[in-house]
Amino acid sequence: MLTAVSRDTRIDALKGLAIVSVVLFHTLGQYLISAPTLALYGRELLFSFMLPLFAFLSGYVLGRAGPFRARSYFVRRTLGLMVPYLAWEIIYGLLLRQEARHGIGSFGIYLEDTFLNPHLEGRMWYLYVLWVAVMGLGVLRLFGDRSWVLAGSVVVVMVWPWWGNFHRLQWIFLYVVLGFLARRHESLYLPRIKAIGVVAAVVYVPFMLASRPEKLAVARVEQLLQGSKWLAAGAAGVYGASTVAGIAAVAALVAASYRAPAGFERAMALPGRLSLGIYVTHFAVVEAFHDPSPWLIPVIVGLALALSMGATVLIGRWRVTATLLLGERWTKRSLPLGDVHTETI
Repeated sequence: MLTAVSRDTRIDALKGLAIVSVVLFHTLGQYLISAPTLALYGRELLFSFMLPLFAFLSGYVLGRAGPFRARSYFVRRTLGLMVPYLAWEIIYGLLLRQEARHGIGSFGIYLEDTFLNPHLEGRMWYLYVLWVAVMGLGVLRLFGDRSWVLAGSVVVVMVWPWWGNFHRLQWIFLYVVLGFLARRHESLYLPRIKAIGVVAAVVYVPFMLASRPEKLAVARVEQLLQGSKWLAAGAAGVYGASTVAGIAAVAALVAASYRAPAGFERAMALPGRLSLGIYVTHFAVVEAFHDPSPWLIPVIVGLALALSMGATVLIGRWRVTATLLLGERWTKRSLPLGDVHTETI
């Protein structure tokens, strides 16, 4: 028998804000030629908080009180994140990667490359990197579910000298663990949440401006310190400032969520509940437009949200139908794409 899952509307609203920002971010990507200034700075502003917020919330919902059920944890997060990732990469490879269609061997090489480089195709990288981060959190909890161990793991991950194609993992893992610890210890900061939000908003502005646009900020540092032994430290400082800006943005948004108007919360909660489906399906709508008028941005975003939410609801109905035909136990394990209320994204 299917049972309703208790949801936190405030968290769903924050997810909604994040997924709307993601859709707007990719919409602005269609204006890099016709409106480069708007596209560049608008995308940099959104990128400074949208994925940090998503990753933080992923950790936050995992920090609920209760026993750690390892098998359920690893199976559910693997199905919920890697099945959509692999489904996208398989379909993309079969339809749009000519080198992957030469035979079984070439397609196998393509799939191997998608595992070795989450940015190979580019659109679904976040799902893969988030899965690695969440798996890492789970392994740490297996061997000692202590807050100081989790905090120490962040330091190790952030200073580790090589990550190669998984260079965003340091960043995502940080926010996942911060979210988990924030949920576990929220009684310590909730009485001061308003002050935390104000301080975070003040901190965010200068650090965001100092580190964005990221490539330009790094280029400025490289030009200034060219040939100096401090070059690597200077580049690391830019990424450090970007991370501080992300943490501050998340803190400010979470603090603001406690005082958000009820109407805004309800409006954002709907896309928040469908965020995984929107993330996977909105690309098809957004990328159908090439350098349209900037005045059409709200129309494109609204259309992408409406169509992707509709597609996600249809997937959810397909899952319910399959559940009735095949049994809830089977579909829970085998049809994660239909679980539109996944708690991880």
